[in-house]
Amino acid sequence: MIIEPVESGPFFTVGYLVGDEKSGKAIVVDAPKDSTPRFLGAATRLNLTIELLVNTHGHWDHIADNSALQLQTMAPIAIHRLDEPRIENPIPVFFRLPFEIPPTKAGRYLESGDVVEVGNLKFKVLFTPGHTEGGICLYEPNEKILFSGDTLFAGSVGRVDLPGGDWDTLINSIREKLLTLEDDVTVYPGHGPPTTIGLERKRNPFLQPENDRN
Repeated sequence: MIIEPVESGPFFTVGYLVGDEKSGKAIVVDAPKDSTPRFLGAATRLNLTIELLVNTHGHWDHIADNSALQLQTMAPIAIHRLDEPRIENPIPVFFRLPFEIPPTKAGRYLESGDVVEVGNLKFKVLFTPGHTEGGICLYEPNEKILFSGDTLFAGSVGRVDLPGGDWDTLINSIREKLLTLEDDVTVYPGHGPPTTIGLERKRNPFLQPENDRN
């Protein structure tokens, strides 16, 4: 598996070019502001063809380059249907951006248990609401790789103070969908460095029993 992280935009959002060496097929997981040239350059350098753009959720910093990347690759956009309104009308809630984000539409809906195939790679869609209503993660069980979007970070979890956020839902998503994975699963989040499920199970302060609100 090829994993090429691209950190871009004012919030240092991380998107990923994910490819299968044998087939030369690839997907992009999230499209931060001004990331398109870097994704295209990496795809050319690695001899990959981008066939799908996956949005882990619809917050503007993860979808700002949807339109630009789709225009260059003709790849459809895949997102959970509950977050599709955010890519159709990508306006931040609390402040005005100094740039426009063109609206886009989903070409594929991602539901819990769906499989996103990238050549020989098969990513299982994990429905993980809480940061937004339609947040998802992608898990490749053979490679033990998880793309967690803004659900889980190294030492932290997604914020829940924006519309669609809910603390109990988020923590339940993490405990029921992510912490059930093996300790050696590598986690690639939407912000910050990679981590592992084992490290987050053991050290993440938000996931310790004493902080459980239930």
